[in-house]
Amino acid sequence: MSFTDAASLQRQLAQREIDIDSLVNFLSYLRHEFKHQAVEPKAIEIYFFCLIKGSFYQNVKVSQYSFACLCHLVKRIYFQDQPKLRRYANDVVPVLIEKLADNSKVHDIARKALTDYWRATSLDVERCLRKAGFLNDSDSVREQTLAFLCSLQTAEPKFSPRTLLFDIVSTLRDPAESVRNACKDCVADLYKNATAQAMTELKSEMQNQNIPSHLVSEVLSTLGIQGISDESETGVVSLATPVPASNVAIPSMKRTPLAVLPVKAQDENIKVPVVPLGMTQAVSPSVELFLKQLPATSTENLKPTFVASSRDLEHLMEDLIPAFDGKETEANWAQRQKNIVALREILRGNAYADHAITFITCLRSLSEGITKAVSSLRTTLSVHGCKLIMDLATITKNGIDPFVDGFLQSLVKLSSSTKKMAAQSANVTITVLLAYTSFQPRVAGMVSSACRDKNAQTRLYAAGWLQLTLIAHQAHKTIMESFNCAELFETCIKSGLADANPNVREALRPTYWEFQSIWPQRAATIMKNLDAMAKKALQKSNPSGESTTQKVEDERPPLRGIDRVGPKS
Repeated sequence: MSFTDAASLQRQLAQREIDIDSLVNFLSYLRHEFKHQAVEPKAIEIYFFCLIKGSFYQNVKVSQYSFACLCHLVKRIYFQDQPKLRRYANDVVPVLIEKLADNSKVHDIARKALTDYWRATSLDVERCLRKAGFLNDSDSVREQTLAFLCSLQTAEPKFSPRTLLFDIVSTLRDPAESVRNACKDCVADLYKNATAQAMTELKSEMQNQNIPSHLVSEVLSTLGIQGISDESETGVVSLATPVPASNVAIPSMKRTPLAVLPVKAQDENIKVPVVPLGMTQAVSPSVELFLKQLPATSTENLKPTFVASSRDLEHLMEDLIPAFDGKETEANWAQRQKNIVALREILRGNAYADHAITFITCLRSLSEGITKAVSSLRTTLSVHGCKLIMDLATITKNGIDPFVDGFLQSLVKLSSSTKKMAAQSANVTITVLLAYTSFQPRVAGMVSSACRDKNAQTRLYAAGWLQLTLIAHQAHKTIMESFNCAELFETCIKSGLADANPNVREALRPTYWEFQSIWPQRAATIMKNLDAMAKKALQKSNPSGESTTQKVEDERPPLRGIDRVGPKS
């Protein structure tokens, strides 16, 4: 299909008074052409932009025809040029997710198009499902997101719910009863033929998220599994009333134009540039100040590697994978280290700036190898793995959000190492990772678990990780509350301030004051339950300099014979 047709569609949608019949006829023509004709590459972006705009047009007929065209275009590009689908995933996939809640006809074509999109770029679709599906304002969209996962597993045997397990389990606490019921049905459908390992992961995730015992038993009974015993629930934090989803701020997944195109909207003339993946996450001054307190790392003179095309980048990164197969041995550890360094050099070149989607897609195949490097008993390889993750965080920022929890598991384990260099590298890496990536409830839960780790060194480091989480993500207070993070953090701070290790207690005090700035009432409850010595030490560490000691003194009755001013004359 020619560029002329794309330009014609663009002009029609830009008119202030659109001829509805003419536009519908033209959209019908385009739908037929998408089925049988290839699309000219330079016209793809314009088609996507215009059809997304048309899918939300106020006229129902234009909206339905535009969306039908959009779904046929996805199918056409899926067969014609799949990398193009990866490029436009952030704009197209949220539209498909939104339309899942429409009438049955629209729902069906949206589901088919979303399935095709998953086949082309599963990583991007799963990321969009998290933000535009599970965190959507609409109960219907959240419900249909769960239904889509069931249909996807039927259509694609390769699909595994493991990567979305946290989000699925979180929905068991959804404010809407219909969504909670849909979640139970979804879990029953997804795990009816699951392996023993998958079942163990499901039960573990429900325990980690403090899902109420009656819900856990109900879910497991549908799978023919005995519920978790009462003994295993000892110490579980009770759940607060969930915050309505309408109050939850959904992070950056808004439908924006794909590029600055010379198109006038009906009521305003606005040009919205697209921010590349990973460029939307700028750290705040307070986070920068926190990062400056980290131990300095040695500077390295790594030579950047530049690539000419996405295909070259794919070949380059695929060549790095074989060295990470199997266990680490004397024969392969040196090559693994070379490959980690090579990946750092690729990252410092133009790979991410020019080929972000390709880089992140290829990184998925290498992520397991990176965690193996981090977990290596050879300190040099482990430290290089940590530095690679730091490079990924500072350069790609929210681009590596899907990998954060996987990296974090290995890094938290490494933080308990008796090797000082390895443990410090893990601490610094986790701090940088939390500073530059998006807020994720699962990651917040992992930080909370680290605060209660058996190893005192990990608990000491985790105090700083929790403090940084509170500093960096204050804007996500509502989301944190809706996912029970406030209770988790409160429990961590309570136990930390009473920790047997004095260094851990000292490290938790600044974290308490960050927590107090977000949830003052919860913090006051913690303060009230401390003994006199702990309370005095905590008040002394108040960074604002406004000690609460005087307030405590004011509450005490005066000593006999002495008033507030001094001895009576």
